[in-house]
Amino acid sequence: MENRVEKKSGISFKIVLTTLLLLIAISAGAYFGYNKFLKNSSKNSSAVSQNSSLGQTQQVSNQGGGNSSYLQQVVSDYTFDLSDFTVNLADEGGKNYLKISVFLGYDDKKLSAELTDKKPMIRDAVIDILRTKKVSDINPKYMDNIKMEIIQKINPMLEKGKLNNVYFDDILTQ
Repeated sequence: MENRVEKKSGISFKIVLTTLLLLIAISAGAYFGYNKFLKNSSKNSSAVSQNSSLGQTQQVSNQGGGNSSYLQQVVSDYTFDLSDFTVNLADEGGKNYLKISVFLGYDDKKLSAELTDKKPMIRDAVIDILRTKKVSDINPKYMDNIKMEIIQKINPMLEKGKLNNVYFDDILTQ
């Protein structure tokens, strides 16, 4: 009689253990499946809907390629010359500097007068951003991120329109 009770408890223990392991496996599969497939597609679709509905640059999560592809597709109707910048870079020792020409891209002609009036404030904002960079940041891989930083810092200053791109010319680091 005692032997029979042990068999029943052994079988029920195996069933409970098997069920528990099965639930853990299903949960782990669902978690990894969501993170790999669904989570990324929802981020991408929200970023696309923000960009398409507003028609302006929006802060996209800081993934390396997200900003790059957007800025390369935008061609501005008008540009505003901020002239040359020569700034010290944030590298140790303070011996490295950057010389760069910056042009702001926009589509609304009314913005030209405002950019002219606010040129000193805009130049100051660009200098603040460029001085935080190191020589290693000044390469094609990271230039679009710098452009997005500039756009995101300047757009809140503007009332008559928004920037949609930044163009660099004559980049020199030493």
